[in-house]
Amino acid sequence: MREIFKEWVPEWLIKLILFSCLMPSMVLFFLPGANIQVTAGYYGSQPSDVQFLIILFYAGFVGFYILERRFFLFFPVKQYYVIFNLLQILNCFLMYRITDITWVYGLRFLQGMLFASAVNLSISMIFSRLNSERAKEVSYSIFFGMLLCSSPFNSFVTAEFIDSFNFDVLYLYAALAFMPGLLMILLSMKSIRHIRPYPLFSLDWPSSIYFSGVIIAFGYMMVYGQEVYWFSDQHMQVALLLGIALLICFIIRQLILKRVYVDISIFKNRRLLLGLLILFMMYIERFSLSVSNQYFSQVLKLDPIHLSYVQWFNILGIIMGVLFSMYWIIAHKAVKWIWILGYCFLLSFHQVMFFSFESEGNDYYFWIPLWLHGFGVGLIMVPTILFTIASVKSHLAVSAAAVCLAIRYLGYTSSIGLQNFFKLFDTNQHQMVFQDYLQQNNIILQRYFEKESATLLKNGLQFHEHATAVKLVTERVKNQAFVRFAMDYYELMSLISIIILIVIFLSPSLKSMYKKLKRNMVSPA
Repeated sequence: MREIFKEWVPEWLIKLILFSCLMPSMVLFFLPGANIQVTAGYYGSQPSDVQFLIILFYAGFVGFYILERRFFLFFPVKQYYVIFNLLQILNCFLMYRITDITWVYGLRFLQGMLFASAVNLSISMIFSRLNSERAKEVSYSIFFGMLLCSSPFNSFVTAEFIDSFNFDVLYLYAALAFMPGLLMILLSMKSIRHIRPYPLFSLDWPSSIYFSGVIIAFGYMMVYGQEVYWFSDQHMQVALLLGIALLICFIIRQLILKRVYVDISIFKNRRLLLGLLILFMMYIERFSLSVSNQYFSQVLKLDPIHLSYVQWFNILGIIMGVLFSMYWIIAHKAVKWIWILGYCFLLSFHQVMFFSFESEGNDYYFWIPLWLHGFGVGLIMVPTILFTIASVKSHLAVSAAAVCLAIRYLGYTSSIGLQNFFKLFDTNQHQMVFQDYLQQNNIILQRYFEKESATLLKNGLQFHEHATAVKLVTERVKNQAFVRFAMDYYELMSLISIIILIVIFLSPSLKSMYKKLKRNMVSPA
């Protein structure tokens, strides 16, 4: 693929150009979640709507991933880069101008589809320039390391912008971020085809629509289910029935088609199912970090800027974990032991945080736990995906990669559903228990009121000091209930880690994956 670029372009610049075309799309991934309260306030919506914006981007990526490969094979590379970069710029401009969240839902799904184009094209081109198996394993590690760092890195990049500008300006800057890569593509690439064009006939749009509908319905239920008491709500019932119907249609279509969208026969492979289980649970535990971030914001009162600084310890752990796993893979060591090590680090993170949740504290107490979480996630991610892809026959590798992508989506959405359930149900349970002790005949409570009222009076509040003291007590109860919810949730995560560790211990050494990996390796997604 060297001939696609002009002769004067050095190899290091080619890789820089390819990554520069990928990074702006990656930043868009978790952009609405950089500050959920600000995003919700800008659109006049609920925080759950902001979660759904992220899910729709993810769903567009997952649903369009396989179908996009046909477009990649049809268009010349330079023209394809220009097309999807211009579409992303237009999309960001529309996001900048539109404030009606109903329209934004569709734009976010389209952004996810365009992200699939950016990932498939950029990473495939980088992959094609790597001649050795080791170099391709390094490429996997770099890509997934970037993907794991995208959420905390987004918070760091956007925190200052959100504090200084209106939220919509972020999308204007995001549109401008595509310009350097687009300009370099126009200057450095030749207008030639790298492969023989594969005509755009018999595109399996129905399978893509069925698949996208299933994952969107699942994401919708995970986001909104708990707050409407699940299937007592009519919208939840419709989402469930629609999701089941579309799933049945998708499966039947794959059974009767000659050229399938996803070969569902791969689910007969036990090694693949093991890899998917490890990946699914890892993603649930990965996003348990959002509970810690809520604790830092709500209880410790860290502002978004300082919270973004704390996240650098998580980013450092991810980078170190990915590097260690890369060495492990290159050395062709058994993947079983790196899984065990990774889940031990995740178990340590949840246990340390369980005993660290207090109503007061300093952020520097949590630097080591954040590093533990990042290191554990970084260790597990790449070996698991490589193991899963290597578990199937070579002609099924693309289907395995697509299923890995879908499982990561399901893990992310399931973590949202679990957290929403625990936060809305468990927090209310703890608040009710605390309120049983907040009676007027409670001598300790009376003394607290007197102490707080005296403090407020001393500081210049001469009226309604008792009412203000009551509000302070209410805030204390709210924070304490959140702390108990966080402890309960991390106790569940610790139990999951222990169960997964037992499953891995009972599995064979799993070292034989490297025999198939060389011929099964496809561009990562």
